[in-house]
Amino acid sequence: MSAGYAITTYKIQLNYKHLDWFKQTQSLFDAVLAFYYELLERQPEALSLTNQNLLRHLELQTIKQRNGTLPETPLPFKKIPLYFRRAAINAAISMYRSYVGKLKAWQEGQEKEVDSEKLIVDSLGTESQSDSESNQIGQADLHHNLPLSTFNLPPESAKKGRPSRPKNLHMSMLYYKGMYKDFADGQILLKLYTGKAWSWVKHRYTGRPFPENAEPMSPTIVIKKKKVMLHIPVKEVVEDSRTAKERVKQHESFVAVALTGSDTLAVCTTIQADGRATAPYFIKGGKALAHRRKQLLGYTKRGTAGKKMTHIIENDALGVCPRGLSSYGQAEAGSALQEHRPNAKYYEKITRVTDHYAHEVSRKIVDYAARQGAKIIVMPAYGNSFAKGTLPYLKTKVMDFIGRRIIRYTSYKAWQAGIVVTFNSVGNAKKECSHCGSVIYKYNTEYQPPSQNFYGGKNFRCKEGHKGSTALNTARNIGKSFYGTFYEKAG
Repeated sequence: MSAGYAITTYKIQLNYKHLDWFKQTQSLFDAVLAFYYELLERQPEALSLTNQNLLRHLELQTIKQRNGTLPETPLPFKKIPLYFRRAAINAAISMYRSYVGKLKAWQEGQEKEVDSEKLIVDSLGTESQSDSESNQIGQADLHHNLPLSTFNLPPESAKKGRPSRPKNLHMSMLYYKGMYKDFADGQILLKLYTGKAWSWVKHRYTGRPFPENAEPMSPTIVIKKKKVMLHIPVKEVVEDSRTAKERVKQHESFVAVALTGSDTLAVCTTIQADGRATAPYFIKGGKALAHRRKQLLGYTKRGTAGKKMTHIIENDALGVCPRGLSSYGQAEAGSALQEHRPNAKYYEKITRVTDHYAHEVSRKIVDYAARQGAKIIVMPAYGNSFAKGTLPYLKTKVMDFIGRRIIRYTSYKAWQAGIVVTFNSVGNAKKECSHCGSVIYKYNTEYQPPSQNFYGGKNFRCKEGHKGSTALNTARNIGKSFYGTFYEKAG
């Protein structure tokens, strides 16, 4: 059985005496980053090189060689440590590649629009020529009567949606070995710029301990107002790195999960190798989460500050970061969104509370799968955006449904435990009975008439007399569908 690895970022807090030293070092890092970014802008053809070769290419242009050869563009900073400079160069390369990639994608989109408009013009021209005997309208007249935008995009529309150059050339400092040492026993020695010279400064840190036999990698120093955090990627060995396909062929048992927006946030059931659904497991906490959210939202509506915040709470209000960014980029985007918003601290707390429950539920799912000896967790497959959801609760605000966070956190926790997370379409899992396949009728209490369109019904009945939990029925249907699609075909 081949082994793999998992990398998890641990966030620990540094205890410091000189916050200004960290800020001085960060300011110098940003200045070096900006210097190399502008140098890259003057030679975009260099992006054809690999990152390692590009780093060496930029170094040769900016630092004095061992044989005494002077650089073409000297680095305008004195006594910059080697690994500090290389971290800034790699940050500049990363930012510039990202910008160029976005710009190229935008330009390709513009070209497609122009091509489609030219096709429309050509078709109009063909029609006019076929009717030329009756209308006597030539190609020149046709071009004269059509709007200019048909042939050439005006400057306003050409600039619309064009990615702009990063205005703030900033990235948190990545410390390679050589910039830190003695990283153990709750303390670390960091090399900092005091404003006059570089000094080794010892700091103690607080945070959760690293797992045994784990390998801490190069930390990133993140400054958030008066807090200084170390973001440390920790590499752990995963003994079982088989793919989901390999596990299916070996008929490993798996866990099917259904996610809800009620007090029961998740329901799990184990599907055995013969297809039987066993050991249902309910994970609650939805009411407690709703209470904490309501309490925090109440604080925003009190006093003058609350009157400023009357718009609908969406991703920006909660500090939810855009996808497609690195872990650093998401943290930076989230903090930037929070700074200029009324009642920012309360919305930040809502985000943290939601994350806490998502982490708690995901941990319970993984622990349940490990207890059952399952090697696969099957989660419901939702769209990438809330607009794509076909179920009502998938179209609500992000704070009303934490299912996607639970899925995201379960994925990496499961891999650390040697379990693979895969996905299966929900389909009619919420509408059919897992026992007989007939339509189900949902309700909450015995006094309510069951209905097919009952939104949020906790219980169900079907025409064949089967009844039980709606969420558990959904989990069984998801597991049944996955088993029929993959296990039965595997033989």
